Amino acid sequence: MKDNIQVGYTRKPFGVNGQLKLQIEPTYLEDVLKSDVLFLEIGGQQVPYFIDNFQEVGDLVVHFEDVESREQAAKIVSRPVFLRPSDIIPLEEKEIPLEKIEPHLKYLHYHIEEVELGKIGPIVRIEIFPQQEMAFVEYEGREVMIPLHPSFIVGEDKEERVLRLALPEGMFG
Repeated sequence: MKDNIQVGYTRKPFGVNGQLKLQIEPTYLEDVLKSDVLFLEIGGQQVPYFIDNFQEVGDLVVHFEDVESREQAAKIVSRPVFLRPSDIIPLEEKEIPLEKIEPHLKYLHYHIEEVELGKIGPIVRIEIFPQQEMAFVEYEGREVMIPLHPSFIVGEDKEERVLRLALPEGMFG
């Protein structure tokens, strides 16, 4: 159970029959939707909750077996949600392209190559800030933020998953 992967967390109850809103990392959405069990952290333990069904009402809503009331659902809000590693679908086998779920994640897991500096490192996550999208990249043992502004992008190799950028001088100084 310790090897399980956190994929999100529970939010608040939805409706009166025990449904619960979920906040799931976009990378794991398809994995969660195809699973029959989620593990919730309760009292330091990962407890299995079997899925009765999902519904999409702007938010992802789950109904677990044996959670029959709003009161029961309220007892499991704000809990980390985990999947077993065996429930994670390999990236190349996913049926829903990540960019369809979250368009800004198009370059997730690409490697950054800077025109002057060469290879920088892999994009480990992408976040949207008010002004722009930022790639968090592993570089020389630390995580650096690189703006994914269209004016910096000079090319991409979809097959090799490489994003070529021309960045302002001094970004890695």
